[in-house]
Amino acid sequence: MGNNDYHYTTLEHQVTLDSYSISKYETTWEEFDLYHIMNDLEIINPHHRGKIKDYGPKYGAKKNSWYKAKSYCQWLGEQLNLPIDLPTEAQWEFAARSRGLNVEHATDSGKIEGSFTEKRNYPVYDTIVGAYPPNPLGLYDMSGGRPEWTNDWLVGYSKDTLVNPRYDTIQFYDKKIIRGWHTLRYSVYDRSGTREPDNDGSGVGFRCVCNQKTPIE
Repeated sequence: MGNNDYHYTTLEHQVTLDSYSISKYETTWEEFDLYHIMNDLEIINPHHRGKIKDYGPKYGAKKNSWYKAKSYCQWLGEQLNLPIDLPTEAQWEFAARSRGLNVEHATDSGKIEGSFTEKRNYPVYDTIVGAYPPNPLGLYDMSGGRPEWTNDWLVGYSKDTLVNPRYDTIQFYDKKIIRGWHTLRYSVYDRSGTREPDNDGSGVGFRCVCNQKTPIE
């Protein structure tokens, strides 16, 4: 985990993870709205539906705080009777790197190509979830999609070998780690995206993991 060539905050260290499953796609508005409807919660910005393109049902849900994203994942787990949650930072990076490959970006080629090379250092989010080819592991939009919440508080990387590291209860700072920011270099390692967990104005999306060692049936 990490990359010494990118930034001093991404110190390389060995990590071992138990097997887990991760969502193939970012959570869409269609899925997130269903969660709100079934729980009698107010839909986020309903006045934008049908008027603003990236509020369409197949686009990645945004305007959600860490609390809302986590609640959705845990609610989904309750419906399926599975241990579903937001991914830890280590789980997110391992998946983005297709089981730890030494790549810069979570794309089919490991490079940023096509519309991802916008001069602005962020994407224009004018495509539905899954519009671009997946990484070799079959996961979409972990680079070039919406940046995504992880479960962890911002914590400096350890030099030690770690097993299933998680920092959802150990808190040194008041910000949560967001991964997958659109950078033209090393997007699978970038840790610059941090926000307070109640921040819902950054256009951040999310995907869920299932913390079960056996495959989901």
